[in-house]
Amino acid sequence: MRRPSPAQRWVIGLGAFALLCFVVGLVGLVVGLSNRYGCLGAGETWPEYGCPGDASGIVWGSVLGVIGLLHLGLTGLAGAIVWTSAPSIAPGRPRRPSPNVGVNVVFSYGTLRQPEVQETLFGGPVPTAEDSLPGWRLDWVTITDPAVIRTSGSDRHPILRRGTTDDRVDGATLSLGYQWQMRAVDDYEVADYQRIEVTLASGTTAWVYVAADEA
Repeated sequence: MRRPSPAQRWVIGLGAFALLCFVVGLVGLVVGLSNRYGCLGAGETWPEYGCPGDASGIVWGSVLGVIGLLHLGLTGLAGAIVWTSAPSIAPGRPRRPSPNVGVNVVFSYGTLRQPEVQETLFGGPVPTAEDSLPGWRLDWVTITDPAVIRTSGSDRHPILRRGTTDDRVDGATLSLGYQWQMRAVDDYEVADYQRIEVTLASGTTAWVYVAADEA
């Protein structure tokens, strides 16, 4: 199950409102034209032969129709910008998610701690706690996956490599209570990363994504 990001939901809502304006305007225009010209017989033309009906529907129908068309155009432009710059598609939460037996703990030292990334992957913030990982050091990798770049806002991500006993990487643990959340993280981390199990400085056992050639 997948759902649009918050920015995309705004665009969809605006587009629906614009379409409603256009439809209401079109109906008003049709009613106004019917009131104005519906009584004319064969060979009769307006304004020589006028109908007593109210012609305000023509005016309001035209105004709403034009507003609806302009609104649709602007919404289409905004949608094109949002769909290329905002986080594209987020994995949606199951309607009735089944919890795991226990909680999966993931140690994050990079973008998984960002609120916008958690919003995209999990639909909102998840419980976190500061911790650190001894014996590893930080390196950097250039990401080429467009979806990951849009979600994190950068193509340069930190990555873990084995270090010395004096090395330590600060970060935070993410407590994920559902299996679909782990799958979302697995999908988010590109092929440069490999998930392994480690023991943190606090003694907590956690999953962490390290350089694939270090796993």
